[in-house]
Amino acid sequence: MEQIMNIFQSIKLALKQLLSAKFRTFLTMLGIIIGVFSVILLVSIGEAISKNVSSQLGDMGSNLVSVSFYSDNPNEKFTYKEANGLLNEDEIGSPEVMKTKEVRTNVKTASSQVTGVNEDYATIKNLELTSGRFCSNVDVRFAQKVTVIGSEIAKKYFKNQNPVGKHIQIAGARYLVIGVLKEKGESLFGSADKKLFIPVTSAERLFKTDSVDLYYIQTKNTEQVPDVVKRTKQRLSQLFPNNKEAYTVVNQQQALDTFDSITSTLTIGLGAIAGISLLVGGIGIMNIMLVSVSERTREIGIRKAIGAGSGDILRQFLIEAIVLSLLGGGIGILLGIFSAQIVTAASSFDMHVSATTILLAVGFSMFIGIVFGVVPAQKASKKMPIDALRAD
Repeated sequence: MEQIMNIFQSIKLALKQLLSAKFRTFLTMLGIIIGVFSVILLVSIGEAISKNVSSQLGDMGSNLVSVSFYSDNPNEKFTYKEANGLLNEDEIGSPEVMKTKEVRTNVKTASSQVTGVNEDYATIKNLELTSGRFCSNVDVRFAQKVTVIGSEIAKKYFKNQNPVGKHIQIAGARYLVIGVLKEKGESLFGSADKKLFIPVTSAERLFKTDSVDLYYIQTKNTEQVPDVVKRTKQRLSQLFPNNKEAYTVVNQQQALDTFDSITSTLTIGLGAIAGISLLVGGIGIMNIMLVSVSERTREIGIRKAIGAGSGDILRQFLIEAIVLSLLGGGIGILLGIFSAQIVTAASSFDMHVSATTILLAVGFSMFIGIVFGVVPAQKASKKMPIDALRAD
């Protein structure tokens, strides 16, 4: 109990000492404030990126396999028919063929991204409609000039009108708007809100190509994915025996694991960079505490003369360093949380400061106070009472 009372008394004296030189205390804390603020903000950014990536990849499910194709040889093509040939009966798939084309209505003329897909694309990508319908099997089979547009495209080219049933020109060709997608927001793969979707067969005519850039295969469950990947690679190696570099087969779980690894490394890296500021702040605390020991030599002598032991002096100066570091850390945490809230409010980027991050920041602050407070505290505790009392 006496030890606890002594610690509380030391904290009280530490606060009194720090408040007696407010400006110097603030300057000393500045390094810790900046360091903790940086740790909170940068780690939160890393965690937000990781959460955002995981959410977007997870939305499409872990039972998805992506096949991408690219070849410098104009005679080497991956056709829609060949892509569909990769599917088994219990699987669905859709191509994704994209080009930027001039789009025109009576309201506006501008360039927008046009994407060729089939009837299963909306299911695979979890797209929802606010009105109308998505492309059907009939639309794809007969290369109908119909389009489903994103929410931003609807606002951009039709303003407050209902686009469904109206026509829109894509690269000079007249297309009927059959549906409008529900707003989905930005993603790693571009925003569906800013795209026009047309039947892939219609896209082949419009883009003057019959080669598919990207093809998605969705299995019934995750357990089937490894077999689908293996089977798909075998079929593609038969289609392109002389160019195995032309295609890439990736399952969604692999992509998720890769991004998780990248973002985890990024978070650690950002935290380490911010940690350098904490070290600088710790050095600042040590220097100021050493100055404080020199200035308070007589005080140390008096306290030792009236019975204070070396351990009491060491504890007092060490607690002052810890309190100084924790105060700076507390201010840095508050600034970090406030900044994260501002970023979240001003953008669609959801930044949340986790309890783990806050606890780490508090722990680092205390650690810095202890490590960089030991040398000044030991110097103070080793002063002899007679020598200390002789000081001016």
